[in-house]
Order: sequence, then C-alpha cells, then structure tokens
Amino acid sequence: MAASMGRWLLFFLALLSCFWEASGGYGWGASLDDDLLLPYSRPRARSARDCARVRVGSREHESWPPPAATPGVRGPAVRTFVSHFATRAVAGHLTRVAEPLRTFSVLEPGGPGGCASRRRATVEETARPAGCSVAQNGGFFRMDTGECLGNIVSDGRRVSSAGGLQNAQFGIRRDGTLVTGYLSEEEVLDTENPFVQLLSGVVWLIRNGSVYINESQAAECDETQETGSFSKFVNVISARTAVGHDRKGQLVLFHADGQTEQRGVNLWDMAEFLLKQDVVNAINLDGGGSATFVLNGTLASYPSDHCQDNMWRCPRSVSTVVCVHEPRCQPPDCNGHGTCVEGRCQCTGHFWRGAACNQLDCGPSNCSLHGLCTETGCHCEAGWTGSNCSEACHNGSFGEDCAKKCQCQNGAACDPALGTCTCPPGFTGDTCMQVKPRLQPSEVTVRTGSLSLLTGTTWLALTLALVFLLLISMVVNVTMLLGSRAERSRHLDGAYVYHPLQEMNGELPATEKEQPGDTCNPFKD
Repeated sequence: MAASMGRWLLFFLALLSCFWEASGGYGWGASLDDDLLLPYSRPRARSARDCARVRVGSREHESWPPPAATPGVRGPAVRTFVSHFATRAVAGHLTRVAEPLRTFSVLEPGGPGGCASRRRATVEETARPAGCSVAQNGGFFRMDTGECLGNIVSDGRRVSSAGGLQNAQFGIRRDGTLVTGYLSEEEVLDTENPFVQLLSGVVWLIRNGSVYINESQAAECDETQETGSFSKFVNVISARTAVGHDRKGQLVLFHADGQTEQRGVNLWDMAEFLLKQDVVNAINLDGGGSATFVLNGTLASYPSDHCQDNMWRCPRSVSTVVCVHEPRCQPPDCNGHGTCVEGRCQCTGHFWRGAACNQLDCGPSNCSLHGLCTETGCHCEAGWTGSNCSEACHNGSFGEDCAKKCQCQNGAACDPALGTCTCPPGFTGDTCMQVKPRLQPSEVTVRTGSLSLLTGTTWLALTLALVFLLLISMVVNVTMLLGSRAERSRHLDGAYVYHPLQEMNGELPATEKEQPGDTCNPFKD
C-alpha cells in the first residue's frame, strides 16, 4: 500500500512539474501576443508597384566604410535613458558597438535552422547559447506561422530571401562595409564582397543624416507583415527598436519600452532621437510586443505583452535576434589556416598572412618571380631552386627542383629548364656525343693548293690586263703630245694657208677658177 501511494505521489509531482514548466511559475508563461504593432493589414491592398520584385540592377542604398580599429576598446557601450517625448517619459536603451564586423550577428530564432523550421523563441532563449552580451529582437515575421520575413543572412549563411521585394535593410559586408537601404536580388547575392550579416525591417528611418520616413512609405512593400494601416504604424506610439550606425561607423541599437497607443514613441520621435545621437543611417525593426532588450542573458526591458495570467507581462517569442558578442573571427575558422583567439586569427604555418589567414606571403622577393607561393613555401619553376627561387640549376642538373641530371657530353652546355644540350664545335647529337666528320690531311692539302693556285692565277691575269691597258694609254698620250708639238712648230714658221669656207665644202669661186696660177697671195679683196 505504501509503495502504491508512493507511485501515485511521484506521478502527481511529475504532473505538477509539467504544469509548472508550462505556466512558467506563479502567473508566468507564454506571451499572449496581444500588443500587435505590425505595419500592414493583410486585407488592405496597395499599389502593385510597391511590391514589384527587383531581381537585378542597383537600388537606393547607402554604404559606409568600416570603422577604424580602436585599440583597448572592449565590449559594447550600453546607456539606459529616460527621455521625454512631448509630455511622455519613455525609458529605453542605446547601444554602440565599435567593431560590428567581429562583434555583431543576426541570429535565427532558437539557433541555426530556426527560420527553416519556422521556429519562434524569446530573445533570452536565443541569446544565451550564443553568448550575447546585448541582444534585441530583430526583423518581422508571420505571427500565425512563424515565417521569417525579408532577406536574412546569419554569420555568412543566407537563411531567408525576400525574392526582390523592397523593404528597408541593414547589413554588413565581408570587408566591414555597413549597408543601409533597398537592395535588389542581385545585390543581395553579390559574391565579390558578400554580406555576412543582413536583416530586413520596415521603414528607412534616417538616410545620410536626414529623416527618410515619407519616402519609405511610398517605396516599401505590404507583404512584409500584416495589420493596421501604414500611416497608423508610423504615427502611433508604441515600444520600438531600430538598428543603424553613426558617423564613426559604430553600429547603434535602439530600444524603447512602450505599449501600443498608451506609451512609447512613434517613428518620428525615434528618428529625431537618433539624429541627436549622431546616427546617419538607420532602419526600423519589429516593435510593439516584440520589442525586447536582454543584457548579459537577462531580460532588461519591460514587455508589453500579457502573460497567460493577465497580472504579469511576458516577453514574446519572436523570430530573428540581433546580438552583440565577444569579438569573433571572420570567418570563424580563419579559413582553415589559423586559430581564433579573442576575436583575431592567429595564422598557422609560416606563409599564411592577413586578418583572415587567407593570404599567402613568401617574403618580399615574391619567389623572385620564378615560382608560385604555396602554404609550404615557394614552388619554383623548372630550372630554379632555393627557398625563394633565386638560384638557377647548376652542376649538371635541370627541371623542377633541379632534380634531373643533364646527359650532355664533351663539355656541352645544359639548359637548366629543359635539359637540352648546346654542343661545342666538332660535336653534334642530342647529347653531343657524335663527332662531326673531318677531312683527311692530304685532301685538305690538295684542296687548299687548288684554291691557292686558282687565286694566284686570277690575280696575275688581272694584273697583266691592267698593265696592258696602262701601256696603251701611255702610247696614245705620247703620240698625241708629239703631234701637237709639230703642228705648233709649223705655224710659228709663217706657213699659214687660207682655206675659204667654200673650199672646205669642195666648191671654188668663179674668179679663182679663172686664175688658177695666182696662189701666192693668201688674201683677196
């Protein structure tokens, strides 16, 4: 009987324990999801242009360079405020993160795979296992199904796609660039400088230092969520959250407590507050009952949703979470070439370099331009060796690592890359082992004599011909010289003779024909 009573007692205690866990203790339990603040009503239709899917091209967005590394700065700077908006006192938190690339993550609900399984979890449940020092709720989701909405990239993994639908987005690219605004599908899928963190909100609050709410109302799509008119969503006071960055490139998280239509801030209030904090770009995230702020794993905000017992307030189970954590390496495994120590990669091996251990460096000589730098050092081209590929193969070797032996003979030169032989005079063949044929000495003498005789005869003939021509020229010149002197002597003796022109032509005047004997007078009038 005692044993039977003991079993019933254990059964009763187990049932009570299950009920305790389900209810969360005295009055605690799951949220009723009763403080809804969602930007669109499902029955309400908007213009088709608002939900046009943009697959390619570039959309309006702002890119901000990553902040400079700040030595000695550790952890986020969290400030709790109670500020007056009009006549309302509103409490909240403002968090600044100095190195967002290494300390900020977008988390799926309940951990990896949460979006695929359409899981919902409280911010605390998601933040604790991830080691978040600061965590807030993130983007929007379907209240009835838990579906994550918009583009979501969590630690480099794309876990949700907007399919080109346009809503305000905030992300961090691999090089640390902060991106705020609208993105086409092509820009989201960029592989040259991909997103490592990305989430979607509704309404681009601040663009390049100016309030951008009106422009956002005309541009964004109603398929991001449901309930309420867009105008009411913008102007009603409620709990709110936002993410953006300041002019220093520091990431900024904003959270304000509230309850829809009773306390809190509207989007205009939030934008003006952020402008005063030097924020230059920011988007609005999920609010109302979803707005949750967790500090070091503990709820630090005042939720607006009621618990199962209306006496208490409970944090809502939400979708994505934005998390600030200890510095982590990007990528976490240092590309397989290093170990992450306090958020910085310590590269293994002698040749991996860079913040992500993804750059090979074999020294300033760069393998002397005769090789390729690998993780084991320089891999030299054929014909070169040495730690930096600066030494040509020698001692009769050639090829890769100078591992092959040349076969050249008789003092032939060996090509260090290919091993081909350059033969010296008198040798031929691939290895210069063959001797070129040589003439016998007698043949060489005869041929040389014939060549010498032929050469001498030729020169003698040419010389005699030149002498003969010279003699003829001398004879002609002497003859002409002697004839000229004789003619001059005859003229000097007075024996001049007049020869009329007609006589030269073979005709005589009639008077001279009649007096043939008169020849002594050379002149006649």
